[in-house]
Amino acid sequence: MALSSEGRYDRSRAQFERASRTLAGGVATAFRALQQPIPICFDHGVGSHVFDIDGNEYVDYALGFGPMFLGHSPEPVVSAVRRQLERGLGYGACHDLEAELAEAVCRLVPSAEVCVFSSTGSEAVQVALRIARAHTHRARVIKFRGHYHGWIDGIHVGVPGHLDVLGTEGQDPGASASVTLCDWNDISSLEGALADDVAAIIMEPIAVNGGCFLPAEGYLQAARELADQTGALLIFDEVITGFRVALGGAQELSGVLPDLTVLGKALGGGFPISAVCGRREYFEKVRTRQVAHVGTFNANPICAAAGVAALATLERDAAHVYPRTAALMEHLSTALVEEAAAQDLALVVNHVGAVGHVFASNVPVQTPGQAEAADAAAYRRLAAALLDQGIHVIPRGLLYVSTEHADDDVVQTREAVRRAVASLAHGQSGGQVRRESQP
Repeated sequence: MALSSEGRYDRSRAQFERASRTLAGGVATAFRALQQPIPICFDHGVGSHVFDIDGNEYVDYALGFGPMFLGHSPEPVVSAVRRQLERGLGYGACHDLEAELAEAVCRLVPSAEVCVFSSTGSEAVQVALRIARAHTHRARVIKFRGHYHGWIDGIHVGVPGHLDVLGTEGQDPGASASVTLCDWNDISSLEGALADDVAAIIMEPIAVNGGCFLPAEGYLQAARELADQTGALLIFDEVITGFRVALGGAQELSGVLPDLTVLGKALGGGFPISAVCGRREYFEKVRTRQVAHVGTFNANPICAAAGVAALATLERDAAHVYPRTAALMEHLSTALVEEAAAQDLALVVNHVGAVGHVFASNVPVQTPGQAEAADAAAYRRLAAALLDQGIHVIPRGLLYVSTEHADDDVVQTREAVRRAVASLAHGQSGGQVRRESQP
């Protein structure tokens, strides 16, 4: 049974007030600011659970915004990192782990023959676009409304919440002038935008960020054929789906192979590392250094050690991991929908494999426009009520399960949802909610 919300977050509240004096907004990434009644300050995580500085324990479905597919502090990753820590933090030179990790990526990702490494998904997207532009000698890029490819100016447009405009104030509008927005799952929209000046078509092959939308039947294959016809490179952003929805990512599920794939999150088992991989011919200018690919922390040995251990674990256990996590997500989704509906709160959960997206909505949510129409404030209130009941979810709706979640976690969550929705109905949840400064 969860503690009363009275005094439950006192130390987190004090920590947020402390951070707000020197850390802009009191948080290190804007997504955390959405959490009600206060951004929670965590102390440690074990398996599928996290513990805050007030001593509260939570079943965790945020999983570090996705990287913790193996759960918190997975032993193989921690052991590999500990061994590398004793050997050195970095060398400014080559080491054996970078080749070992590259071999694993190219072995597991169906379209991969060669890869390069960076530290974050946002960086890796820029690498992929640079490779595509260098290979095609073209500049224009097609992206899709509601898909997210990082926060850098040149591609941060048409993102969830800003479907037709720049994603943030302070952005250079000229940086994305060569980006054309299309509607995903609408092949006529893509056909109308394609021409011989397009370097790349970039998409989430499963549009997780905007709502976990699956591609329509035949859509990815049609996009593949259009890219081939026009000479544009097809880029799959699998930062979320890579190694999570299947060992070979969304491209394994669909059977459609992109020219370039962007990877991150689960790749590092919780450590910051990303990759771009694809057919060898596209990396020729990287090999000859005509395309500069640089970065102090690229394939840093600590992060590379984590990546090698994470991929080895997933490869070894794939036959068990992926069916089991998909089943857990199915059971979790059912629990959320059923328990909320029993008390007249309508939820929609879109999900595939070990990832999902929850909306407060009484109609299906299948497009970015429908996602915008869902009641985001109602879901944030539910997320706050779930915190009181020992369940940690991402307030904007993304939902993750890990290899460490168990059936008992879902049972506990079902009971917590029942109590949380009841508390919302009686106005008893979450203490005083902060006034929010952003939608």
